[in-house]
Formats: sequence, C-alpha cells, structure tokens
Amino acid sequence: MKRDLLILSALLCCAIIITYILAKEAEPDRISTNYKRNYDRFTLQPIDTVLFPGRVSVMKAAQGNIYGYVYSKKTIFRYNTDLHKIDSFYSSNGIVTRLEIDTNTFYIFDDGENNVTAYGPGKGNAYYLKTIFDSSKKITQLKLRKFSTPTVDSTIYEFPRFEDGGLSADGFYISNHHHQYYISFYNSGIIQYDEKHKSTKLIHTIDRTPPSNIAVPTGNIYTRSSKSVIVNSTATADEEHLYVLSYVLSQDAVKSNYRGPVVDVYNIQSGLYESSFRFPGYQGKPVLQLSKSADTLVAAYENNILLFKLTNK
Repeated sequence: MKRDLLILSALLCCAIIITYILAKEAEPDRISTNYKRNYDRFTLQPIDTVLFPGRVSVMKAAQGNIYGYVYSKKTIFRYNTDLHKIDSFYSSNGIVTRLEIDTNTFYIFDDGENNVTAYGPGKGNAYYLKTIFDSSKKITQLKLRKFSTPTVDSTIYEFPRFEDGGLSADGFYISNHHHQYYISFYNSGIIQYDEKHKSTKLIHTIDRTPPSNIAVPTGNIYTRSSKSVIVNSTATADEEHLYVLSYVLSQDAVKSNYRGPVVDVYNIQSGLYESSFRFPGYQGKPVLQLSKSADTLVAAYENNILLFKLTNK
C-alpha cells in the first residue's frame, strides 16, 4: 500500500513538473524526427480572445461554452461564445484535474481521479479511461471504468513494463462523442477506445518515439531521468480528426529554425497522419490546453483563451 502511494505521488509530481515547464516557458529538451510535415490542409482564422481570471489548467468546449479550471481560484469558469460573458460554473476546495462532458452531464475529477462529481442526468452506459499501476505485475494498465459503478473496471490495454513505477506510461486523456484517447507525454503511442464497437486501437504519431524507461529509483520512489523528453503536451478530437500538440522537431522545423510546437492532425478511422498547422504566438506564452467545438478550435495561452476558426484550404 505504501509503495502504491509513493508511485501515485511520483505520477502526480511528474504531471506538475510538465505543467511548470510549459507554463514558465522553459526550453525543453527536444526529439527530432526525419519526417517532413506538410501544412497544406488547414487554416486558422482568429475570431475571439478571452481573458480568464487566472491560468487555465483544464479546459473543455461544448455547446457554445468554454469551461476552464483556474487552480488559483479553485473554480471552473464558463465563457459563453454567443453572449461573450464569463461566469462561475463550479467551485470547490479540492483540486480539479480532469473534466469530461457527456451531452448535458459534466464529470469533474479530483486530484486522485477516484472521486467524480456529476452534474446532469448522465447516461447509464457512460465510461471513462483510467490508468492503474498493478503492483503485482509491475505494469501500468489502462482501464475502462463506468461512471455509475466506479469500482468495476475492465483492462483494455497493458503498457510495456519498465522498472520505473509506471512513469513511462504517464499521459493524459481526451475524448469526443464516440472515442476516448490516452496520449503519452513521452512516446508516440496513442490508445484509442471506440465506445460503439467496444474496440481498442494503438495509433502511432509521426515521430515514432518508442516507449522507454524514463525514471530512476531514488530511495523508495522513482524520479524522472534525462530520457523523459516531452513529445505530446495536449490534444483534442472531433468526429473525424485527432489534433495533437507535438514538441517533436521535424525536418521542416529544423531547416527553418522553428522551435515552437506544432499541431499534428490524424484521421480517426485510419489513424494515419494527414497534415499539420502552427499556432500564432501570443504574448510569448505557450499553448497549454486545446479543445474543439464544431469548427472552432480553442487554445489556452496561460489565462488568455484564443478562439480560431479551423477550415480546410
């Protein structure tokens, strides 16, 4: 039990460190790929800029509203894109680490992702993904968990085993109406779960970064090693595409000396790469969160939320 708590503490610490690096604009170590990205598919047109009451660490967009969690205020704020108005949606003394939206129901996760607060009617068959470190097998498992019965799990994927307490499998969750994703911070593997067909698929990003042991034992816990280079920092998805914000340097970026991140777009059905685009700079701040609703792509730059119309060229 004590070891499990230490592992969970290490995972939480890892996520905090990643957020700190991005928020403070530190120049991270970079991975290069021989792949040459193309930028001939999508265009971004700025349509709105919204100032939230603090840095947004969790964000979702749905039905004309943008929901952003501001840790310093312990509050989820809501911005209505039609009324151009911000109000307080949810406040708590705890920490919100994840927000899922299912039609008219909101699921708000605490820092351990064990307690879920639900607002709205919900669906009886609604599921979410969760990673669990199996201390007996010494591996991390990706579980499918039902909101209505949160103690019942089914394992849909097992990550490669490394002696690092599960840190190699550290990542983040996104979803759309029919698919859920677990995206690694450190390698090219993306796990896609199809709710309709109850099937799991592994998608690889264009950098092909392999999973590896990215931590070293330090006493009773594991700490990140120099191998733990961030490749994917945030993502979003719609009915057709998966949009991944990547810090991998491709041939075109190296040649032009471009050091910023790039959004790589993948086809949901085939899992294949289609095209890329770059966000414009804004006050020297990095993009921390992404979300998409209809043809609007939303990016959080610290406490500034920028809305773009995403269209095909």
